[in-house]
Amino acid sequence: MTDTSDGFTTGVRGSDGYWPSRPVTWSYSSLREVSECPRRWMLSRANYPDLWSGWGYPSRPPVAALFGDIVHAVLELLVHRIRDAGCTSLADPGVVLVLKELGGYTQLVEDGMERRLDELTDNPRMAGRLVPLRMALRARIPEMRQRVQALVARSELLFGPTAANGTSAPSSTWLAPGVYPEVELRAPALRLAGRVDLLVVDDEGCEITDYKTGAPDDHHGDQLHLYSLIWSWDAEHNPRSLPARRLTLSYPAHEVDIAPLDEKSLDALARATTEAIEVAESALEERPPPAHPQPDVCGFCGVRQLCDDYWMGLADGAGAEGDWFDFEGTVVERNGSRSWVLAATAEPVLLLRTPSETVPFGVGDRLRLLGLRREDDDEIALPVAVLTSASEVFSLTGAA
Repeated sequence: MTDTSDGFTTGVRGSDGYWPSRPVTWSYSSLREVSECPRRWMLSRANYPDLWSGWGYPSRPPVAALFGDIVHAVLELLVHRIRDAGCTSLADPGVVLVLKELGGYTQLVEDGMERRLDELTDNPRMAGRLVPLRMALRARIPEMRQRVQALVARSELLFGPTAANGTSAPSSTWLAPGVYPEVELRAPALRLAGRVDLLVVDDEGCEITDYKTGAPDDHHGDQLHLYSLIWSWDAEHNPRSLPARRLTLSYPAHEVDIAPLDEKSLDALARATTEAIEVAESALEERPPPAHPQPDVCGFCGVRQLCDDYWMGLADGAGAEGDWFDFEGTVVERNGSRSWVLAATAEPVLLLRTPSETVPFGVGDRLRLLGLRREDDDEIALPVAVLTSASEVFSLTGAA
């Protein structure tokens, strides 16, 4: 990776870009991402005019991530519609009317799925993947419907007393006692913001609930603690400095209560977060930003194809453990109608099999290949890999 006067070159064809500005306001996820790998954060949010007109580097979300996105979006829509209808419990006849107007749970999920896929239409990394992706998600519609139903059925707080005006809170006023889904909290003095899934306010304090569509994670509790810190510093929504008395993680099958922080612990968290922001911003000012290659992080990184540090850490992609691996090498020769010999240095080290005879590379091209599937073949002397529909091919320029 090489820096220019106002941007950078990656050595990956069509993927030169311009660094983004550092955040004015930080979220929990941004701070965590930068602490894990500053370069990943910057590359993900950079501008790539030769690649597409969208924001950041185009993502390639897996089915599991899309599943969570759809469930969360459907839950948010349903909560708002039920609240707008003035329903006070799941037994309220208005809930049935709302569901009928929306077409029922299955229709809600199907519509949510299509909206999410529509967002990927112009994404160059999703070309040719939307059809199989839609099929994979359609097969999981019953599971998504059940996930939404379970979260709603276990969330009686959603249907508690409404705010004084019977609607969600305006963005520029304090929160009167009531129930508020999807509230944006801000602490300008700390340069922090967070979007809370559910906030229940009374005269003694508030309860914060965060809905999680996936498996439990140790970081979820830290996120709730940061939300409670932002709430305590949010003079706009919480001018009376009411405490966060209850913090709840709501998973599909159970809930987890997180112990609220006392005033002393909140002060300590504020200081630690301020220091974390200073460290993060210092890292983002470096050119290029530092990379922190880690096996448990890089495997899920959407911009690892642009990161030289990651590829230098792969001493021999063909010898990597596991059924799936990444590989960088040069196409040495065509071995058959649908197979190619690749070399990492001077010697052939990998036989690559492709699903068709038409491929986006030729002899002499240097490639970075993501998500190759290992294949056993006792008749072939070289390790064998298969380019699947889930794999990606990136051509390198002469500067690589």
